[in-house]
Amino acid sequence: MGVPMTTAGSGPWIRSARWDLTWLVGSALTVGIAPVLHALGVSAEGVAMVIMLIVGGPHVFVTFTRTNLDPEFSRKRPVYTWLVLIVPVITAVVALNYTRLFLTVFFTWASLHVLHQMIYIANGYSNRQQRPPARWEQWVEYGVVLTALYPLATKRMVEGTFTLDGVHPLMPAALLHPWLWISMYVVFGVFLLAWIGLSIRRGRRGALHYGKTALIGATVLGTHFAALYPNLDVAFQGINTWHCTQYMALIWLANRAAQERGKEQGRFVRWLSRPGSRGFRAFYGISVLATLGLVGLITLATSLFGVSWLLAYYMFGKGLLLSHYYFDSFLFTRGDEITLPQRAWSRIGGAFQLVGRDRPAREAVGAGDPGHPALG
Repeated sequence: MGVPMTTAGSGPWIRSARWDLTWLVGSALTVGIAPVLHALGVSAEGVAMVIMLIVGGPHVFVTFTRTNLDPEFSRKRPVYTWLVLIVPVITAVVALNYTRLFLTVFFTWASLHVLHQMIYIANGYSNRQQRPPARWEQWVEYGVVLTALYPLATKRMVEGTFTLDGVHPLMPAALLHPWLWISMYVVFGVFLLAWIGLSIRRGRRGALHYGKTALIGATVLGTHFAALYPNLDVAFQGINTWHCTQYMALIWLANRAAQERGKEQGRFVRWLSRPGSRGFRAFYGISVLATLGLVGLITLATSLFGVSWLLAYYMFGKGLLLSHYYFDSFLFTRGDEITLPQRAWSRIGGAFQLVGRDRPAREAVGAGDPGHPALG
């Protein structure tokens, strides 16, 4: 991960074929870690703890290197930055008083967050193609990514075997009918056939982007069949492992790229973004230490203040996780070092703006805060 951005990422790959296929696509193999651990006798709670310590907690904490710890982000969006402080409070109140509602909202947001990240990466590939995809082609790509996860999960809801933390999600009884999951399979099937046809068409004319195609294919396989595993808490931890691994790599790369182009960064983030393996070890190691600190904070809160472990966990653990979703719902819709190729950035008057885009329509995006809607 220590290769300078100036030597990579200028072609069709976000960084390089080897890096992308390892960290963004090949990391799909980590989906199987949680089910394997569970099959070997580790409890669902034990699996969740292992994943949290290795990648789950760390991936939450590195979000703040792009938000609260980013001077430019905090200066431009002070209200948005400070509003994150109320997320843990709202999380604790809703989770403890309206548990089914919370788990339903949490699963929905978590699943969309994972899929939004895939679209974010796919957009990075689209923007690096010599001939970017047409709008209808992008919607086919978005459609197959966004619909792959839900048919089997919905079928289990209808059958009554869908539970998270032992709780059935909140769903109107009138909707729990076979037509619901059948219709979702129809929608998914239409998008899947359209995407397969589009990929064949692109391959015949020599316009197939192998990285993006592999990413979307892995997403379809990895998310669609996850719900076949009997314990859904474990199954979704599998998807979460892939998501977190991808995310850690993306944030590391984005911070390195920002440093390479001279973007203003806080001293701590600059230290975490040093080139080479030492820099990445610091980046990962600090995030693991922060995760261990969170576990200690939860334990301390239960001892000092007499609150239940569940309350402390929802306040600090789930609260920080939803803060991560809160920030990424914004970050994944902006042009940045991941979605925009190097040729799209130019330093002008202390601000950054888009230049030399392949699509003239996108040249009009303003300087200083290049927008790039992830669904458009």
